[in-house]
Amino acid sequence: MKKIKILIISLLVYFVASSGIAQPKENSPYSRFGIGDLTDNSFTFLRSSGLSGSFQSPYQINIVNPASYGFISTTIFDLGFYSKFSSLKTGNNSSSTFSGNLDYISLAMPLLNPINDLLEKKERKYDLGLNFTLMPNSIVGFNIKSTSEDPDAGTIKRVYQGSGGTYKFITGLGGRYKNLAVGFNAGYFFGKINYDRELVFEDLEFPYHNNYHSDIAVSGFLYNAGIMYNLVLNPGKIKTENAKIKKLIFGLYGNSSTNFKSYNSIYNQSVPVNLSANLTDTVLYKEEVSGKGKMPLSLGGGVSYNSNNKWIIGANYQSTKWSKYTNEIREENFKDSYEASIGAQYTPDENSYTSYFKKVNYRASVYYKTDPRNEDENQFDEKGMHLGFGFPVIYQRKLANINTDINIGRRGENLLISENFVKISFSVTINDSEWFIKRKYY
Repeated sequence: MKKIKILIISLLVYFVASSGIAQPKENSPYSRFGIGDLTDNSFTFLRSSGLSGSFQSPYQINIVNPASYGFISTTIFDLGFYSKFSSLKTGNNSSSTFSGNLDYISLAMPLLNPINDLLEKKERKYDLGLNFTLMPNSIVGFNIKSTSEDPDAGTIKRVYQGSGGTYKFITGLGGRYKNLAVGFNAGYFFGKINYDRELVFEDLEFPYHNNYHSDIAVSGFLYNAGIMYNLVLNPGKIKTENAKIKKLIFGLYGNSSTNFKSYNSIYNQSVPVNLSANLTDTVLYKEEVSGKGKMPLSLGGGVSYNSNNKWIIGANYQSTKWSKYTNEIREENFKDSYEASIGAQYTPDENSYTSYFKKVNYRASVYYKTDPRNEDENQFDEKGMHLGFGFPVIYQRKLANINTDINIGRRGENLLISENFVKISFSVTINDSEWFIKRKYY
């Protein structure tokens, strides 16, 4: 077990030190807006159920609402991956893209180990949990080509390309007292985005092609806070043998607007074609033009009904004031966005000794969300469904879970470019209850 702990810590340190989450190959035309396509903070198991605001578990990590850390009872290491098939369509033209990447790496632990209470025969009414997470914050990836005809210049080809994105490192602390829990995440996001635009005159005899290149670097601090409350519906049965506890869980989370810094380096050239001499002309060169920006306020919440961990059913809603987003070096007009989801998790019998499939978590949800980006005042939207499974694995008296999620969705249905996609997420969650145990020697 010491080897497993050393491996987990080494992996976390390695990814933090090397920004070890490489950017995937994407082709998302709308990622050219803002800082790109924002990633989902929900981990694999949570995406399937759609209950991020009110979900709590002793064995899973929920960074969306940091109050959930107060309910963690074991050290948890969670490593997630994803692959995505995307089909883009505009008019009669279509293209397909495969992509995939490491999704997140996270480590959470209880600062007060419940095993110590069992050994010392104590009953404690409070808990503390700590979390460290590294994951992408946004992804930029697009490659768009278009042609037009000009009566004087002939055929003109335009090529737009973008790559890069941002990452974030988060640490959070959550505490619980009886049925009330509060938590706080603080983090730092950083990254670099590359934009290229090329203008090609295909029919001119001695044309100059125009190349425009821009590198934008952004960095800033971020945070969010959360609160959870458990309303037990049958409190009189809690201390009875084999009691089936039923409760409503209320969750609220959010953050105010936060500032960030941005830097832009611009390099524009005119490149001659079919000429022997190198007459490249630098039209514009600016290095690290600085500016300021502001990320928007966001507020979300959810409620779920938990029937003895057999049925968990609920809904979640989140709203973000993207109309208040600013970036001095790249001004854009965004709209406020929201996301709504309903979902459930069903576990026939988590303690079953006769059937493995009774111990499996079955999850499903549907969602609809709007996007801050818009085209001619038409706001982007996305709708889809999730289907997921959680497969428990017992090893050396330890618990692990293999979580899967299938996300089928459609984005920008009424826009110039629409996208249908299938995203498959996979994660491995390892639990270890032996950290922070008080050792006794006789």
